[in-house]
Amino acid sequence: MSSPDTTLQKPVLPPPVIEQGALGWAHANLFSNRFNTTLTVISLAILGIVLWSSLRWLAFESDWTVIATLSGRLIMGPYNTESACPGQDCFWRPQAALLLVTMLLGMGWGIAGGGLTKRYAIGVVAVLAAFSLLPYGLDEMGMDVRLLLLANIPALALGWFLARHTGLGTARWLAILAVGTFVVTLVLLRGVEGIPGMQPVSVNHWGGLMLNLLLAVAGITLSFPLGVGLALGRRSRLPVVKLLCVLFIEIFRGVPLITLLFMSQTLVPLAFPKDFPVNSLMRAGIVITLFSAAYMAENIRGGLQALHRGQTEAAQSLGLKTWQSTMFITLPQAIRNVIPAIVGQFIALFKDTTLVFIIGMQDILTYSRAFIQGNPEFIASAQELFIFLALVFWIFTYSMSHISRRIEEHLGVGRR
Repeated sequence: MSSPDTTLQKPVLPPPVIEQGALGWAHANLFSNRFNTTLTVISLAILGIVLWSSLRWLAFESDWTVIATLSGRLIMGPYNTESACPGQDCFWRPQAALLLVTMLLGMGWGIAGGGLTKRYAIGVVAVLAAFSLLPYGLDEMGMDVRLLLLANIPALALGWFLARHTGLGTARWLAILAVGTFVVTLVLLRGVEGIPGMQPVSVNHWGGLMLNLLLAVAGITLSFPLGVGLALGRRSRLPVVKLLCVLFIEIFRGVPLITLLFMSQTLVPLAFPKDFPVNSLMRAGIVITLFSAAYMAENIRGGLQALHRGQTEAAQSLGLKTWQSTMFITLPQAIRNVIPAIVGQFIALFKDTTLVFIIGMQDILTYSRAFIQGNPEFIASAQELFIFLALVFWIFTYSMSHISRRIEEHLGVGRR
């Protein structure tokens, strides 16, 4: 007969009660112990002081009249001045280009069927319509400005209709029309000699946010395929091709962009015939594209190196040629894995467009600084102006980052 177990048994304690919801999260993350509680209280005190000071400044001390005074010139810079368009009103030309872009947003909404594209399209048009209803300093340019801004609403609806009820509702057609829209935009802004209302405007008078966006769109569109080619060339087994790609990448990555822009005044014209018109906009676009392509090549190369060799071996076992294995197996996976780095490079490219002041171009930051320096009565409002410009850049860069995160979620990046 077995002897009874005389060992003392510890009493079984009930599991700790875990609070749910916001209180549970705060207890677990902010007030879990004395140290975390102290840090939380100090951080909340500092945050409260900063918020109180900021709100008091916004409510009682700030003066935002400089934004209303600059208004549309922040977007176009000196484009519609008398020196740019003597005897004419050129403001309708960038507005017409904006209508084409809005129509493309509507087509993207119609093709995607809703979701993120729908929210961005409606948000952009809502902002444009709101600006058309506010007295923001465009009265001297005529009432047609407000009508053109309001015309973005039917332009959005037209794009949606074309995508849903015609044969244009495909991604291929959207890409083709996007390229066409960019070309038409350049023609509208530059002008055509001999056509009424299309008097040529020198690129020296292009400026504002319009200039930043044009350089960013061109740089992003061209640097990506060029970067892919450089990455593949650097991994090539052909010594000459590999050497040229390595030299290109390392030279452009080793020199600051501002130095390259300054050197473009003399170096870029050497690559074209003597009678070829190489203006400052083309110089800036070429240098920014090549500079971004060098960094893009390293991002793509990192994605290619991260892939397991078994991917290539599996493609070879199926009888695929080297170029087929690269184009359909390894390259898509590499790009998918480095989407954050690619988007980060695009964001950096957009911010780097503000460096074109070194070659005499008036982007939104340079034009705003020149306006403050030329109008002493607004010197006290410089803080408000640059806070507004920082908000504008943040909206564009955050939108790019948000879209990239949604693409990663859709493609399942980070999940097996």
